[in-house]
Amino acid sequence: MSKTLPPAGDTATGTGPHLQTLRGRLSRALPSLGSLQSYIGLLLVVAVGIVTKGQIFWNQDNLTNAVTAFASRGILAVGVTLVILTAGIDLSVGSVLGIGSMTAAMLLVHHGLSPWAIVPLCALVGAFFGFLNGIGTTWLRIQSFVMTLAMLSVVRGIDRQMSDNVAVGVQLVDPHGHLTPKAAAFAALGTPGHTLVAGIGYPVIAFVAVCVAAQLLLSRTRFGRHVYAVGGNPTAARLSGANVNLVIIAVFTLCGLLAGFAGPIDAAYSASADPLAGTSYELDAIAAAVIGGTSLAGGKGTITGTAVGALILTLLDNILGLNAISDNMQMIIKGLIVVVAVVLQRPGFLKPLTEPLRRLRARA
Repeated sequence: MSKTLPPAGDTATGTGPHLQTLRGRLSRALPSLGSLQSYIGLLLVVAVGIVTKGQIFWNQDNLTNAVTAFASRGILAVGVTLVILTAGIDLSVGSVLGIGSMTAAMLLVHHGLSPWAIVPLCALVGAFFGFLNGIGTTWLRIQSFVMTLAMLSVVRGIDRQMSDNVAVGVQLVDPHGHLTPKAAAFAALGTPGHTLVAGIGYPVIAFVAVCVAAQLLLSRTRFGRHVYAVGGNPTAARLSGANVNLVIIAVFTLCGLLAGFAGPIDAAYSASADPLAGTSYELDAIAAAVIGGTSLAGGKGTITGTAVGALILTLLDNILGLNAISDNMQMIIKGLIVVVAVVLQRPGFLKPLTEPLRRLRARA
């Protein structure tokens, strides 16, 4: 009697064709996990929120309030992403947001300007300091880390000097105890309880608009291609016709402009401008960019990824707060998440996991 021979896969590896197919799929899928880290992280954070707090976490009011609270830092993250894509870094964005916040409060309280004038003026103030960062990095050839660290101190000092170390409230009231018309209009920029469309406030709308505009700038314009080229290989970018210094100055200026633009939002949300407003915001902004997949080496990353990274930090803050986790533990957890995100970005990090699968597949 003749015996039925096992399939070829069984002869070689002791396994069936279905398992070989699974191995093949896993070996192809694992390398792509690094590029999907931000989306996987977002799903995990949402799952943790639902499991631990259920409807308290997963409802429109809570999610809208969480994103509103983080919107100003999300806008900073978009600007920082532009700088990181050119292989630079900007540590001054928190201070620039702070001076934008103080400028907004003073223009409202001391000069009676409307928000329509305050917002662009604050953006110009931020753009000025961003431009100086670009000049220092290119013409003076100061490393961006050092240049922006110095600017962080300079801008914070100016902020404290012009405010005399005193917070400026933005909720001006008339003799009847009601907000003045301009103060009420300013409150619409971010004060909790003020919305513009379908229960969504200005900070969320501004954050989304900034993300869309920046993503289009990077993906649909020649300037965007130059940003990636400068970050990937500045020498090759220069030889291909890109003005490297101009691109770097432009991204620092845009980063400062966005920080200044976020200043009035922060002042409205806090109902005052504090001389220390924006302290350590630069860390959240950089963390959002890194978690979103932007490479600190430059040349790799997207605004969409940064938006997802900002959303992860937003929801993480919210979940930790709902679970009464202390501020100290929150800082530790966020720091560890950034470390994990950077490690996952390392080229070939997942190779030890995929290599055995590849060998088994080749042997089959």
